[in-house]
Amino acid sequence: MMDLLKNLNGKMVAVTGASGYIGSALTEALQKCSAHVVRVSRSELPPKSGMVDVQADICTLSCWQDLVSRADIIFHLAGNTSIYTAIKDPVESLNSTLLPINHLISAAQKSGQIPRLVFASTATVYGLTDNLPVTETQESNPITLYDLHKRFAEEQLALASQLGVLQSVSLRLANVYGPSLNASSAADRGVLNKVSRMALQQKDLQLFGDGGYIRDYVYIDDVVKAFLCAGASDQFAGHFFNVASGQGVTLKEAFKQVVEQAEKITGRKVGVNGTPWPADADAIEYRNFVGDVRSLKDAFNWHPEVSLPLGIHKMLSVFCK
Repeated sequence: MMDLLKNLNGKMVAVTGASGYIGSALTEALQKCSAHVVRVSRSELPPKSGMVDVQADICTLSCWQDLVSRADIIFHLAGNTSIYTAIKDPVESLNSTLLPINHLISAAQKSGQIPRLVFASTATVYGLTDNLPVTETQESNPITLYDLHKRFAEEQLALASQLGVLQSVSLRLANVYGPSLNASSAADRGVLNKVSRMALQQKDLQLFGDGGYIRDYVYIDDVVKAFLCAGASDQFAGHFFNVASGQGVTLKEAFKQVVEQAEKITGRKVGVNGTPWPADADAIEYRNFVGDVRSLKDAFNWHPEVSLPLGIHKMLSVFCK
């Protein structure tokens, strides 16, 4: 994997959503790989030595014309990240997810260049699955507008790759956790981060239902490495990969691990109180998921290095500083 990442040295790399949770961590890692980083954000970013900032709206064609002309590799992480935002404003969710893809393809066609793009998708595109772990051969079955829009974007990118317009890889992210420069603002994202902060603040946690649903928590450093590998390779255009730990844990067990490790730091054990699921909870919340990551391992020699207990420990250590 380290040999592969040497391909990023000297490359001009753009990151949309650079101010976000994963984007901010990715830009730091790219700089360590000696890439020339262009941070793309709708809002103004605090200046960062060695990085170029572009303040632009990803839903405009001019933004993508600029990025295609500048960058060898584009990591596209911007857009809606919440299923509940998509429910409240489906048009905005559709636009923020698909308009950038349309404009990217148009910009690439007009430029005559073949940009490489790594797209941040989601493992929830599989919907409610019965057989675990879930491989990429499992047919996707989106049951939310958010996931449907993500799947449309994946398909558009795959088609454009097939036609030779660009080289895309879509990464289907499981439950990402761990410290970053910026936290997700979406209420349905970063749950493990939020309960970790609460436990350190000695606040009791609320666990919906009996906590029996299974999640696959993957540490942010491992996620960033998956992005780096996908961007560094010129293979697998049009493919999509699971980015996960490959290990399942119930919500109840994950909360328990947070509480036990936080107690070692604060000296006080907080409670975990069961509460009914909200009446407006989306059906996708009632899912079990474990991602099969063998395809990603085979493609890039990538493997998850941080176990859940270690990841929680690392996260709490950062949060309590």
